[in-house]
Amino acid sequence: MKNDIVLSFRIGAAFIGTVIGAGYASGQEIMQFFSIFGAYGFITLLVSGLIFFIAANSVFKISNNLKVYDYNSFVSKLCGKKIGSFYDFIITLFLFLGTSIMFSGSCELFKVFFNIPKTAGIIIICFLTLLAVFKSLEGLLNVNSIIVPFISSVVIFTAFSIIKENSISQILDYTNTSSQTSAFKAFFFMFFYCSYNLVLSLGVLSAFPKDITRKKVLALGALIGSLGLMTLAFLLNSLILAHMPEVLEQSMPILYVTKSFHPYFKYALALCIWGEIFSTAVSDVFSLANRISYKNKYSYKAVCTFIVLLAIPLSLFDFKSLVSFFYPLFGALSIFLIVYIIFKGCWISDRSSQVNSYACTRNIMD
Repeated sequence: MKNDIVLSFRIGAAFIGTVIGAGYASGQEIMQFFSIFGAYGFITLLVSGLIFFIAANSVFKISNNLKVYDYNSFVSKLCGKKIGSFYDFIITLFLFLGTSIMFSGSCELFKVFFNIPKTAGIIIICFLTLLAVFKSLEGLLNVNSIIVPFISSVVIFTAFSIIKENSISQILDYTNTSSQTSAFKAFFFMFFYCSYNLVLSLGVLSAFPKDITRKKVLALGALIGSLGLMTLAFLLNSLILAHMPEVLEQSMPILYVTKSFHPYFKYALALCIWGEIFSTAVSDVFSLANRISYKNKYSYKAVCTFIVLLAIPLSLFDFKSLVSFFYPLFGALSIFLIVYIIFKGCWISDRSSQVNSYACTRNIMD
């Protein structure tokens, strides 16, 4: 029983680590999708936690029932060959781009905070990523079991330190002045945010049922991950709202709101942001390598190395330009797939007879 709970926490940590990349840890993602909507932002944050749980648990159920453990097999069996092939291509492309974006972000952070040259920064992130992904799913779990508690501690400490001072009234003031914001727009942005993060997590989430078959362990992992994501986002949102509207001009809001802290604290925050860049890079490379090597004769470690080396040239481009162009495009393409996954996950039965019926229904789409 104790081991099951620990395993669920590790699954939840991996889920959190896969979702919260550089944009999340820096506060930029939360500000753009939630904070700008004031009071509606808090409501949509609560709803996002529910969507994350339902969608993640749906992926676990579908993967377990259909025996598909990489995102290619998952979307092909779920949506049929034609639609599945389209999403397989899109997910593969964006996981690869995501890897390059994380490498680029890591290099910029090393250069700004630690004065490490870009070449050295590339070597460091590539070496550590390969070191982690060579251990496959266990490596992914180990990385996030260390990084996610560290991130959580820093965010919680920061949030309570600032809110304790004088910020509750400021938060309330801004939520009141933002009450005229469109509720529809706030919910649309929230679903957009959930969709692209969940689709990018498919490669990791669909791999868990291959080695972890206990459904309660997986469901608890989905719950822990979802609650963790929602809580961290809630705290980050409170921090940002306490410094509205001046924080809107900042590329890294979390660094701006902690400018009055001890000078060394910014290095802890920098490590925090880098940790999430690293964990996302590990998740992306693992998902890609698992997809390419699964049911193929290619060596998993050779595929990992090839992906990392191939991602290096693109990582030399500007970090902000890569994020601003590719992420909105991917989010728009992700909405249909997530709605379909949630629908099928809620409908699918654990009984094998209905699983076969479900698979037959899916084949009609081919």
